[in-house]
Amino acid sequence: MHITADKMVAHQDESMVEFIGNVNATQDNMLLVAESVKVFWHPSQPDTADTADTADTNRIRQIVATDNVEYTAGDRHAFADKAVYTTADEILILTGKKAKLLTGTSWVTGTKITLFRKQDRVLVESDGKTRVQALFNPEDNPADQ
Repeated sequence: MHITADKMVAHQDESMVEFIGNVNATQDNMLLVAESVKVFWHPSQPDTADTADTADTNRIRQIVATDNVEYTAGDRHAFADKAVYTTADEILILTGKKAKLLTGTSWVTGTKITLFRKQDRVLVESDGKTRVQALFNPEDNPADQ
């Protein structure tokens, strides 16, 4: 994982590194952009001096991004106030007043969007006040292409 930011603060006692300001995190075909990104490590693993730039992704336990979060992976693009990614189960949870997931020109909104990356499955929930909304464009269906 490669991360760039305006500032980095390491919290050794919490096994966490926080990146602040114009954060860009990339890995393979994934891009995460936010104002703040916290990377939590497995505490049993020893830390190294170059943790922020070249850490083995197996050491990462969880990633929490906040403020103007944008997530891109393949043809999926998402927007949220907060994103929490847990590496063990490969689940990404996007939350916010208008969390939105786009695939091509199709989209879905809700207050909580859960991407189960291993199963290629998505769960969208509302807060009970604002309902889930979706627009599906048949041209975006990869099975038809």
